[in-house]
Amino acid sequence: MTPTPFTVGIPVYNEEEILVENTHRLIEFLRPLHVPFEILLGSNGSTDRTVELGRKLEKEQAAVRMFHVPERGVGQVFQRFIHEARYDRLVSLDMDLSIDLNFVREALRLLDEYDIVVGSKKMGTQDRSLLRLFASLLFVNCAKWMLGIDYADYSIAAKAYRRPVLMHYESLIKNGTAYVIDMVYYVQRDGGRVIQVPVHCEDHRSSKFNLVHEGIYKFANLARLWWNRNKAVQRHQSEKD
Repeated sequence: MTPTPFTVGIPVYNEEEILVENTHRLIEFLRPLHVPFEILLGSNGSTDRTVELGRKLEKEQAAVRMFHVPERGVGQVFQRFIHEARYDRLVSLDMDLSIDLNFVREALRLLDEYDIVVGSKKMGTQDRSLLRLFASLLFVNCAKWMLGIDYADYSIAAKAYRRPVLMHYESLIKNGTAYVIDMVYYVQRDGGRVIQVPVHCEDHRSSKFNLVHEGIYKFANLARLWWNRNKAVQRHQSEKD
């Protein structure tokens, strides 16, 4: 059976210090899988040497491609991944590779059957700051209560998707990071197949996001999903009556 090729998409913002080293590290991990792959590096608003170094990697490594959008916004980079990817399996990682890379191997296996694979730090092990642990736990519990979805991680890293599913729900993708929970919620709601697996995470880097702004944004988006869900339930009930 011919292995199914895949694309790794990595949003980057001012990653000049780790871009080259970690891209090489990722390639060294992926090659022994003996599956055709590519690595898409998507810069959103980088102002350091990230784009320059990415272009150099692109010339040196046939598996690497780089693009740059001038504004900040992970969502617009992810949307570009959907259209730029050569393959129909898309694995999303962070540039710091703080998630155990064995997630990639497990995700590729599960995408034979599932539409989305969620790598869950809560189900696995994580070495992160208490503030991040608390914020993640609060958001996950609120999502479970408000939306009725029982997944334990909505970060952008360690997620894998079937690209045709992403294209079907592309209108959900806005500028920020909320596309993850939006995708998980609507794909499951519409009968799609979503599975979560434990991952190990070790992350002590300072966040690339303003954590206060990111928190407000994510909870506002969660409230929007809850409101839309309630309206859909009410509409369905009125149609039955």
